[in-house]
Amino acid sequence: MSKSIILSVIVIILVTVGIFFFLTNGQNNQTTVNSNNIVQISQTSVNTNNNTQDPQDVVPGLYPDPIKNNSAVQGFKIASLMVENNTDAAGNPVSDHLQLTLKNLTNKDLSNFEVYYTIMDTVSNKKEGYYKKLGSYVLKAGATQIINFDNKQGIGHFTVNTRSLYFTSSNKLSFNVFVSTLGYKVETASVEKAAGGAETKD
Repeated sequence: MSKSIILSVIVIILVTVGIFFFLTNGQNNQTTVNSNNIVQISQTSVNTNNNTQDPQDVVPGLYPDPIKNNSAVQGFKIASLMVENNTDAAGNPVSDHLQLTLKNLTNKDLSNFEVYYTIMDTVSNKKEGYYKKLGSYVLKAGATQIINFDNKQGIGHFTVNTRSLYFTSSNKLSFNVFVSTLGYKVETASVEKAAGGAETKD
C-alpha cells in the first residue's frame, strides 16, 4: 500500500473521530460548582429530543434567586403548600410533588409569575434552590388555582428536577417557597416533608 493511500486513510479516520466527538460531546452542558455550592452552567439550555430543557431540571444544585420585587401590596396569597400526601383538584391521591394553591385577591388576572424554592436535607444540611418562570400561566381574577411541579403536561403543570434532594434523599426535608408577580409583594410559605422520600401513587 502506497504512502499516499495510508495518509488518506489516516485523515479519514481523524475526521470521522472529530465529527463523532462533536456530535456526542459538543452539546453537553459545562458545569462548575463554586465555593458557595452554587451551580454555574455555561449554556442557557440543554437540547433533549429536540425540546429545549431548563438546565435547572437537569443538574441539581443551589441556584441563585433572581427575583427582584420590593412591592408591599398584597395581590395574591399562597393558600396551601404541599409536598406529600398530595391530591388533585378533585381530591384524588397523586404522587408526591411540590404543589402550590394560589388565591388571587384582586379583580384582575395576574400573570408573569416567578417561583423560587429551596430544599434542605435536615440531616446532612445540604441545600438546593431552584427558580422557575411560569411563562404564560394566568391566575384568574378572584380565583383559587393549583400549580404543580410534577413534569406533567397542561395548564398549571411545570417541570422539576428529578435528581434533586426531593427525589434522592430519604431524610426529613424542609421547603421554603417564594412566589412573585409584578406589582405585588412576594408571598412565602414553608413546609416540611417527613423522612422516607417522595412517594408515588399506587
